Amino acid sequence: MQKWLKFIVSSALLGLSVQAAQAETKYVTENLTTFVRKGAGDNYKLAGTVKAGEKVTVLQQREKYSLIRDESNREAWILNSELTSTPSSKDENPRLRAQVQELTTKLNRLDSDWQQRTTEMQRRTKQAEEQSSKLLEENSQLKRELDTFKNKNRDLEAMLDAGKREIAIQWFIYGGAVLGVGLLLGLIIPLIIPKRRRNTGGWA
Repeated sequence: MQKWLKFIVSSALLGLSVQAAQAETKYVTENLTTFVRKGAGDNYKLAGTVKAGEKVTVLQQREKYSLIRDESNREAWILNSELTSTPSSKDENPRLRAQVQELTTKLNRLDSDWQQRTTEMQRRTKQAEEQSSKLLEENSQLKRELDTFKNKNRDLEAMLDAGKREIAIQWFIYGGAVLGVGLLLGLIIPLIIPKRRRNTGGWA
């Protein structure tokens, strides 16, 4: 009975002191030198070092130490304070560079699209200005032609009025001449043609 009791107590103490952890990805902090030990305590011998920022897998956690496996499948204990959930700069830099490159490509594409749109807007503006200038020139030409037409029309009206007056004067002269000729003929013809004597009776 005492053996079973000792076994139960030992199991409980072991369960409290040793925490089995699921495999979890962590990163070694970027200290210049990070030592690992053969056991979960400061009294264990050093097993070696791990590279700063190296990606490791946490297998167990016991108080202030964690059992890790590195990328070479080596296992050792490391202080929890030497682990972080943030990827190291050597892993982050390529990703950041890729993001920067992607953003740069997008910005260049946007800049190219904007340049094309600006060029198209400038072309349309220039075309509109040229069409506007052309319309203004045509309008001015039409105004000049209209003024010329009005001047010619006034000249024609003036000539027409002068012609009407001249015709009226000519008709007046012609009428007066005809009337004068008629009067002269009326006076001259009786003088040229002698009057017949009246027959007073009997035979001559």
